[in-house]
Amino acid sequence: MKWMTVFALLMSLNLWARPVVLLSYFDAFDKAPFNNSERVALALNEKLKNHPEFELKLCALSTVFDKSFAQLENCLKNESQAPALVLGLGEANCNFKIEIAGRNFDKTKGPDNEGNERKSTKILAEGEAAVALNYPLDKMYCSLDQKNRALVEVSNNAGTFVCNNLAYQFAHYYPEETFGFIHVPSHNCKDLPAKTEVAIANLSNMIPEAINHAPKLLPIYKNEIKTLRKSYENDACLNEFYKRVKGIDEKGPWPF
Repeated sequence: MKWMTVFALLMSLNLWARPVVLLSYFDAFDKAPFNNSERVALALNEKLKNHPEFELKLCALSTVFDKSFAQLENCLKNESQAPALVLGLGEANCNFKIEIAGRNFDKTKGPDNEGNERKSTKILAEGEAAVALNYPLDKMYCSLDQKNRALVEVSNNAGTFVCNNLAYQFAHYYPEETFGFIHVPSHNCKDLPAKTEVAIANLSNMIPEAINHAPKLLPIYKNEIKTLRKSYENDACLNEFYKRVKGIDEKGPWPF
């Protein structure tokens, strides 16, 4: 009888276990004193540690081509159940920059943390040109107030360095996972403490919102975006989001 009671208790605990949000961040790069994605992730871990709707778990990544993907994959495989959300954080510019896609393109201006350089090469030789990320980014965006939404950079270009390499590979190999990527302000930005606090506050709203909505394969082509924008004519915020999203087939400063 004791064993049956223990088994029933374990089953009950498992049924009531909070879903997991797996949050990744990168280490410092190019002799920088820190990577701000780590600071943001650690702050979120403290702020959301007792959240009733989910358990936040961190995954530390090296700023190294391909290795970071293997590390995130390992963190994923260590979970007994699929996370409710896998969210990658990284540095880019001085904006809070939300991403819709990963592109099949690596190009460096300098080496990664293990000396690797990429000279305008494909990440996967037979892979598609771009892969849409699969998370409810539109609903996450609309969890912010108008003032903070105005400061968000809605991006269709995650760059050509390790962040994009990670985003592309994870979205390619794990299309069924709810996965997104967001860039936080870089370690060398002016007014970094204030910008970092905004990023933490934004993510504190956006992550719970993601848990409460089904994953969504984001539109990444101009015509798809236009169709969705029209479908949300009666929803001011979602219409605003799709007005700000640009397709990967629209003009931009990137060479791919």
